[in-house]
Amino acid sequence: MNSSNIFKYMAVMFAFTFTLLFINSCDDFLNNPIEGQVPVNEIDYTDDSRMYEPVSSVYARARDNNLGHWSNQAMLFFRSDFIFKGGHAGDQPIMEDIQDFQYETMRNAWFVNNLWTSHFGLIRDANAALAELEKFGENGANPALNDQYKAEVRWFRALGYWRMLRFYGDVPFYNKDTLAAQLRLSPRDEVYEYVVSELNDILDDLSAEHPSHMSPRTGSVTKWAAYTLLAKIAGDFQDYQLMLDASQAIIDSGLFSLHPDYYELFRYEGELSDESIFELQQTDFGESSGNATNIDQFYVAHGIKQTGGTKFDGSGFTSGWGFSMPAQKFIDLMEERDEGIRYETSIIHQNTRTMEGDSIGSIPADLQGLLDRYNDEGRGVAEAYFFKTYAPYRDQTPGRHRYGGWNNIRMFRYADILLLNAEARIHLNGPGSGDAQINQVRDRAGMPPLSGATIDDIIDERAVELEFEWGADRFFDLVRLGRAEGTIPNFREGEHEFFPIPVVQIDLQPGLAEPPVPGIEPPEF
Repeated sequence: MNSSNIFKYMAVMFAFTFTLLFINSCDDFLNNPIEGQVPVNEIDYTDDSRMYEPVSSVYARARDNNLGHWSNQAMLFFRSDFIFKGGHAGDQPIMEDIQDFQYETMRNAWFVNNLWTSHFGLIRDANAALAELEKFGENGANPALNDQYKAEVRWFRALGYWRMLRFYGDVPFYNKDTLAAQLRLSPRDEVYEYVVSELNDILDDLSAEHPSHMSPRTGSVTKWAAYTLLAKIAGDFQDYQLMLDASQAIIDSGLFSLHPDYYELFRYEGELSDESIFELQQTDFGESSGNATNIDQFYVAHGIKQTGGTKFDGSGFTSGWGFSMPAQKFIDLMEERDEGIRYETSIIHQNTRTMEGDSIGSIPADLQGLLDRYNDEGRGVAEAYFFKTYAPYRDQTPGRHRYGGWNNIRMFRYADILLLNAEARIHLNGPGSGDAQINQVRDRAGMPPLSGATIDDIIDERAVELEFEWGADRFFDLVRLGRAEGTIPNFREGEHEFFPIPVVQIDLQPGLAEPPVPGIEPPEF
């Protein structure tokens, strides 16, 4: 496993030694816990060498749990028609209500509030970092570098709002100066306009390099990450010209290409490939103990739950929780299409040996019991595992094996952009106008070219290409294209697009239960 990436090192070390204190104030820094708090009057805002520190803190917080929490992924995965809640019957059973769209019964659950606080926490942290960067700017910091750092932080803030729009519809603008009792929702369309404006405003301040070729901060936010976010949010709001323009800008850059090996793309060898637009970077530094990034249970929770398997060296297979299981419908789609490498990368069956020499055993009794119950109810869950999160044990740090390891979390990649571009062309110009773009993706997968591709073709192609990845795009694709009702069991249009706001948030901020208020100005920080 490669642990020499400079950006990983910077992000982790700053996370350990220099984290912003956000709870009551954005004016103070926390230094190493052994050293205690450094008062604000000891921060030298004329020292450019310290200016990256608040930026690094935002990267670290985004990477740790704000954007990579296992329960958040579960809430998003379980609304897909291709994924079932697994584990066992007694493992967070209320999460079954998500796949049945029984939203009201789960509004008090801890994981419902966690989804809200994770993303507003990211927005809050970004605001605090921007306030610190403003102080560096006021004290003569390098203007271009200060603007670039601000732009990177503003991208994370825009990302937080985009995700909240996907999850909740109407959302409030975070404002640390607004009393809880006065907080109100803003209309979804107004928040969309704000995010688009923010992203357009930061484009020229972000690096135009490929993220994997940047030095020294390899993998940092670039203008291509901003264009990606523009393309995706434009699709959510049916702004197909913006969707086309933003995705085309990435294509026209000539910087990106599809990684030739789809299987390798999701293993360590595929980290920060030429296909990568943005990844949440993880590392254990190649050491069997000590410092490591906080990936927590992101891979473990959704990883293969089995019994009887062995690693390549003959020791016991380090299982996951099996918390997300594939629908037979997804496997049927793969088989009907005669998928090859995408099938092999996405799905693996029990009692199977991987090409790297790890032997996966059988489904344990408690998980099998849940699958049997689902199938007795006619739900159609498969007796197989999702495989994209697997990291070969031979490639992991000796003595530090865990399911999924410390593999980077792929957030945005070029294949998604090609498919968004193809979709926008079809919306604007009709079937067949996106053939060149969709066929690039199919060619990498060893699939024959399409002629006259339609939106239905795009939906299926996005499903087999992107399923079980960070964005959980399947649900959002079906919703934004008006295909969710009748495709996702129990989904009703006009009722189930958005999660309810957590009860605990309404108790703290009663105005969140009221209709949105137009015209609220978002704060600068």
